[in-house]
Amino acid sequence: MIKTAQIIGEKTKFLTRKRAIIAGVVVFLLLVTYITSVKTIGTGQVGVVTQYGRVTGRELDEGLSLVLPWGLNNVTVYDIKVQKEAVTSTAASKDLQDVSSQIVLNYSLERGSVSRVHQTIGALYVDKIVSPAINEVFKAASAEYTAAELITERSKLKTIAQKTLTDRLAPFGIKVSELSIVDFKFSDSFGKAIEEKQVAQQNAERAKFNLEAAITDAEAQRAQSETLTQQYLQKQAIEKWDGKMPQYVGGGTGTVFNIPLQ
Repeated sequence: MIKTAQIIGEKTKFLTRKRAIIAGVVVFLLLVTYITSVKTIGTGQVGVVTQYGRVTGRELDEGLSLVLPWGLNNVTVYDIKVQKEAVTSTAASKDLQDVSSQIVLNYSLERGSVSRVHQTIGALYVDKIVSPAINEVFKAASAEYTAAELITERSKLKTIAQKTLTDRLAPFGIKVSELSIVDFKFSDSFGKAIEEKQVAQQNAERAKFNLEAAITDAEAQRAQSETLTQQYLQKQAIEKWDGKMPQYVGGGTGTVFNIPLQ
């Protein structure tokens, strides 16, 4: 009886352990299934769902989403908020002057086109498409202007470059928000020529101002000399005379400082 009870007890323990192991495996499988089937997409992001490397066309929006577990579905997350890409580009102007500039582009991926971007370009779409397009568009636009015009017509250059870049990136599902040309840098020789030109213009303006001032002064003196006649001066002296005879009487009789006494 004791031996039979021991056998039954061992069998019970074995079955208990077996049930515990099975329960643990089930819980583990359920946990892995849950983890691999629930995807969290952050604000301003889109998840592209692929199955065995093939794009399914399904895009996950922000929040929690369910996909096939155990790696049957993979999700690649793309940011669709406005992004900034800064590129330093070098080009040649219409008059063959070397010019470099920092171009800043604000852009975003269009919702609904992310799967196409993932399928045709991939996650490195900035290096493959955006940056080369900025460089090429800037080179083409700069070639339409002389170096001096690049400075004076910057807003026009920006408008043309932004429109061209918008048309170029639109087929890839990339939307251009704003393009900015931060600055221009020219060769040392051209910069020196611009500086010398500015100095010459300043000297010319200064000489013109001095000439106009001299002409104005000469005209004023001429007008004053024409106005100050002998009769006018005598009138001014009479009006200022206080009635007292001066201590000095000029040569000749009948006048005091050329004022008739009779």
